[in-house]
Amino acid sequence: MNKLFYLLLIPFSLIILYVVPTSFISIIYAEVFEFNEEDYYASDQSISEKNPANSEDIDKENCINNQETSVLQTQTSPDSDTYLNNFHFIKKFDREGNLVDSWGTVGSNDGQFLHAHGITVDLQDNVYVSDGENCNIQKFDKNGNFITKWGTKGIGPGKFLQPESMAVDSLNNIYVAEYSGKNIQKFDSDGKFLKMWGKEGEKIGEFKKPWGVALDSKDNVYVSDQALPRVQKFDSDGNFITMWGKEGSKKGQFVHQHDITVDSNDYVYVTDGRQNSRVAVFDSDGKFLKMWGSEGSKKGQFIEDHGIVVDTEGNIYVVDTRNVRVQKFDSDGNFITMWGSLGCKDDQFLIPHDIAMDSEGYIYVTDSGKSHFRANYDCNQGNNKI
Repeated sequence: MNKLFYLLLIPFSLIILYVVPTSFISIIYAEVFEFNEEDYYASDQSISEKNPANSEDIDKENCINNQETSVLQTQTSPDSDTYLNNFHFIKKFDREGNLVDSWGTVGSNDGQFLHAHGITVDLQDNVYVSDGENCNIQKFDKNGNFITKWGTKGIGPGKFLQPESMAVDSLNNIYVAEYSGKNIQKFDSDGKFLKMWGKEGEKIGEFKKPWGVALDSKDNVYVSDQALPRVQKFDSDGNFITMWGKEGSKKGQFVHQHDITVDSNDYVYVTDGRQNSRVAVFDSDGKFLKMWGSEGSKKGQFIEDHGIVVDTEGNIYVVDTRNVRVQKFDSDGNFITMWGSLGCKDDQFLIPHDIAMDSEGYIYVTDSGKSHFRANYDCNQGNNKI
């Protein structure tokens, strides 16, 4: 009986020796290097995927009521006043990456954010910022002075569950990609609702997770979809024109798109932020032109590239989120420079997301302000664990 017991104990012990260290290593890797997607994309499952008819679900699962995943929960501490005063969600740089200004503290009042995400600039250099947890759009002048805001929690005209990227047309109208509401909404520069199109689905004019939105010189609207490997093109009233892309890693294919932008030649740039880790460029009809980038942390590589913008000289600026930096390239995709590092100072980032540029060439970057995926720490003075 004893011999049988020991014979059974040997393979069981070997399993324990293998599983425990492997699990332990996996936990350490996930904690130190990997992005906590379950926490970050707390609103990733839309109401329509859960229970579209239940308004109580909207109250419980989205926006400001989702406090368990907001910066108020993940980053406050006994020294929270220091955090409120020191951390800013909007960072303004010159084209070489030198910090110029910053603003936006944690909260839900004017000029405050819980999850600053999308950013764009209008023809008068006013700055618009979407907040994925306060469910609104805020408008500032170029110096960060609050002007107005709009948006309430919900599904429908002027309502948001998770507003993401934005773009401005030649008449200063603002287009918002509503990630969880599966639509594109159009407003004037004061926030007056003008139009909305799209619903959940995979047919023409439908979306799964619309993330990026951009306008060309004719005010045509381009939308990238995080869950569908395609770009759709519409006129400014939301009428479908064309689309392109399919799943894969070859030319003209996508795996996980994030943002989209259009340059002065009406070339369309798309960040394909996971697995492909690259920037792809197309003409306005969807013809593939070029691409660059690969997964990694070296110059010209990306780990989760998000926001993208092009200056008047054709230089491209890409927010490299997991590498906590912004990279600058020439028009051919050759690396020029980069800036940013993990930290709580205004010239550093926690989770940089979107990027925009004004008429003077100044660059604005949103930082969501949540605890970083590479370390468990907050931005309270004396409590940084970088």
